[in-house]
Amino acid sequence: MTAAVPPRAGTAAGRLLGEWNGEIAVFRGIPFAAPPVGELRWRPPLRPGRWDGERPAREFGPAPLQPHPPTDSVMYRTNFDDPRALVMSEDCLYLNVWTPEPSPGAGLPVLVWIHGGGNRYGHGAQSIHDGRAMARRGLVVVTLNYRLGALGFLAHPGLGEHSGNYGLHDIVAALTWVQENIAAFGGDAGKVTLAGNSAGAAHICHLMASQPARPLFGAAIGQSASGVGRAEGPLPTQEEAQKQGLLYAEGFGGRDIDALRRLSGVELVVRGHFGPVVDGRVLAEASDDVFAAGRQHPVPLLVGTNSDEGTVYGPSRVPCGPEFDRLYPAGDARSAVRFTGESRFVYPVWHWARIHRASTGAPTWMYRFTRKPPLPSGLPDLGVYHTAELPYALDNLDQRPGWPWRPLDRRLADTMADAWARFAATGDPNGGTLPTWPVFSGADDAPVMVFGETVHPDVSERLAAMHLLDGLPRPL
Repeated sequence: MTAAVPPRAGTAAGRLLGEWNGEIAVFRGIPFAAPPVGELRWRPPLRPGRWDGERPAREFGPAPLQPHPPTDSVMYRTNFDDPRALVMSEDCLYLNVWTPEPSPGAGLPVLVWIHGGGNRYGHGAQSIHDGRAMARRGLVVVTLNYRLGALGFLAHPGLGEHSGNYGLHDIVAALTWVQENIAAFGGDAGKVTLAGNSAGAAHICHLMASQPARPLFGAAIGQSASGVGRAEGPLPTQEEAQKQGLLYAEGFGGRDIDALRRLSGVELVVRGHFGPVVDGRVLAEASDDVFAAGRQHPVPLLVGTNSDEGTVYGPSRVPCGPEFDRLYPAGDARSAVRFTGESRFVYPVWHWARIHRASTGAPTWMYRFTRKPPLPSGLPDLGVYHTAELPYALDNLDQRPGWPWRPLDRRLADTMADAWARFAATGDPNGGTLPTWPVFSGADDAPVMVFGETVHPDVSERLAAMHLLDGLPRPL
C-alpha cells in the first residue's frame, strides 16, 4: 500500500478510513461501545451502533472526564504534556489502532495498552503511549479509554447488587472488540498481550483473576503496580464498597442514585478516590484469593518497578520495630519516601511475580528500571520516579522533544521496546541481539533484568524489606 491510498478496515459496526503516519497506518477514535451517558451512566457498556458508509478515523475520540494534574509537576510533564488540547466527554469509549499491515490475514501479534493515572487521570490518546514505534517492530498496537473516578468505579445500592467496576467492564468490552475486529487491521486475535503501567498494570492483574476476561488475552506486562499484595489490602467487598458509595453520595446532599444521574459528570469526577471492587461480574472474588489458589489466567508475565517509586507521592508513616528501624532508619530523610515506594509499588509487583510463578508455574520475568531521565530545567530531581520508564518502554522519547535526551537514553529505549515487542510476539523477552533475560523463579537469588546505564541481569534489591513487608497484615 502507498500513502496515496488511505488505509481502510472493516469492522462489525462499519468501515473505517484511517491515515498513514509514515509506513504505519493509524485509525483513531474508533467507538468500541455505545456512549455511556444518560441512563447508560453506571451501566456495563453496550455494543456500539452501526454506521453506513465509511467513518473517518483520523481524530482521537474525547478523553474520559477527569480533573487536571498540576501542570508544573514531573508527573504531568512526563505523562500529559501533549501538544494536542485535551478534549473530554462522558461519551469517551473509543480506542485507537496502529498497524504496519492493515490487511486481513497478516496475523501480527497485538499489544493492547492500558493507561495508568490512579483511576482519576489518563486516556488512550496520550502521546507518551503513541503506538507507532512499537508498530514499526511488527505489532498491531491498541490504546483505549475507560471511565474514570466515580463514573468508572462507584458502587452504590441503587445500582444493584453487582455495582462498580464500570471502568473494568469498559476494558473487557475493548478487548472483546479486539477479538472480533483486529484481524481486519492485520492482527491475530489469538496473540493478544495486555500491557500497562500504574493503575493500568493493576487492572491487568485483576483481569488475570477475571473469568470473563480470560479468553481475551494470552500474555501480560505490568509496570510499577499490582492488583495483589496491595498496601491498602484486598479489594473491597460489595458491601464495603456500597457503604463508601453512600458516603460519597451524601456529599452531594443525598443518597439517591437518580439524583446523582442528574448531576454533571464533571461534578462527579472531581470528588473521591475510586478503584476496582469485588462486583460479582468482572471480579467474582478478591484477586488476592484467586492468585493464592493458583486460579488466575496462567499467562506469561513480565513485570517490574523503578528505583524511586515513592518520590512523587511523599513520605508515609513507617511502622515501629527493630526491623523497620534497620531497613528504614529514622535518621535517614529518604526512609519514609522509600517506604511509600516499596509498600505501594515495589513489594506488590514482587509479590505478583512470585505468587504467579509459584501458583501456576507460568513463565515470569522481572525487571528493575534504574535510569534517571534527563529532565527539562525547572523540574525537581525525583530520581527514577514512578512512570519514569514510560518514554523508554514504548520507545517514545521523541514524544517529549524538549527533554535533553542522550545517546544512552536512545539505546536504552530501543533495547527496552525491543524486549517488550519480542515478549508480545513470542511470550518471551529473549531473542535476536537482546541481552539474555533469565526467567524469574521467585527465589531470593533469582535474577531480574536491570534497565539502566547498562542492561544486564542482577539479583533483586532490598530483599529483606520485601520479606518484611510480606509478613505484615493489610492494610498497612
